[in-house]
Amino acid sequence: MRFGLFTMPEHPPHENWTLSYDRDIDRIVTAEKLGFNEFWIGEHHTGGYENVPMPELLIAKASAVTSRIRLGTGVVNLPYHDPFLVAERLAFLDHLTHGRLDFGFGGGGLPSDRALFGMSSEEAKPRTNEALEIIWNLLSSRKPYTFEGQYFSVKNRRLQVPPLQAEPPFAVAGLTGTHNFELCGSRGWKSLSVYFTPLVGGGAAPDLRDHANAIVKGAEEAGRDPQKARDNWAVVREVYVSTSREQAMADIREGVRISYDYLLGLGLGALMKKDADMPDADLTFDWMVEEIPWIIGSPEDCIRQLHELNEETGGFGTLLINVRDWTTSDLYNRSLELFARYVMPQFNGQNDMALRNELANEALGR
Repeated sequence: MRFGLFTMPEHPPHENWTLSYDRDIDRIVTAEKLGFNEFWIGEHHTGGYENVPMPELLIAKASAVTSRIRLGTGVVNLPYHDPFLVAERLAFLDHLTHGRLDFGFGGGGLPSDRALFGMSSEEAKPRTNEALEIIWNLLSSRKPYTFEGQYFSVKNRRLQVPPLQAEPPFAVAGLTGTHNFELCGSRGWKSLSVYFTPLVGGGAAPDLRDHANAIVKGAEEAGRDPQKARDNWAVVREVYVSTSREQAMADIREGVRISYDYLLGLGLGALMKKDADMPDADLTFDWMVEEIPWIIGSPEDCIRQLHELNEETGGFGTLLINVRDWTTSDLYNRSLELFARYVMPQFNGQNDMALRNELANEALGR
């Protein structure tokens, strides 16, 4: 299993936003030092909490102070952009990152963003599909490309600056359906499940098992290896590590309240529920920890929870920790360090922890 971080980013409106961008950069540097594989940055235009309108610029700055960690747009919201310009600027950014860019796309799920651009959910989906085809062809071919669709028209165009990576690694996020997951399975692309997708749902949106089934279905119908498709699946979760479950929950309880008051106010609570009739008031911190579920507690708690999540979904390739401003940077970075020191080695196949423990016990005469 690979490990990374995903940031919306979330910075409440009462914070110093100039400082928040510097803190985001610092967190990417910290993630690289701790051995995380990748870092994804979102795009939003409204709401007052998610304050990066163009992740490409933050990635460009972060790439100058890192050397190994992969950096992904998580995501470029395609319904709001000209696909040729998206392809052009991402190809350029691929050079600036020295080939460390992951090309992440989505349909723009934030309701207030859609309202800003006058975009209905019914229109966003076909616009996204058209834009994906255009961008893929522009990035993967050096020949002039023509496309005539319902929403976009490209006539005899090609990129002056092609991407550095021979086959740009595409990723698509899904929110309210399974279409994008089936598409990723069929195309060999990475798929991203957002942090509030429940393991087992039953409400208004698909759950993680639905995502997995769609990925496998797409891969099998396209003649691709379904296990490789699963390995291309990234699951985003709320994660926080401390000395105990009780201490972890105490550290972040107030920050969680602020975050989820915002998310529920946007109407996103319906996507978390196991019962469509469940009132938002029942989406409490304690309920979400148990029922989504989150990965929270001591390192031992988190190891057990991650094993359970991996087994119950049938397996996925990457866990992305959802980066939050729920507490001070020293406590949050301590959580990341505990995760990197004690949780990651149990899953990334780089260390034989059982053998280490056996040798240590032998040395102590046990």
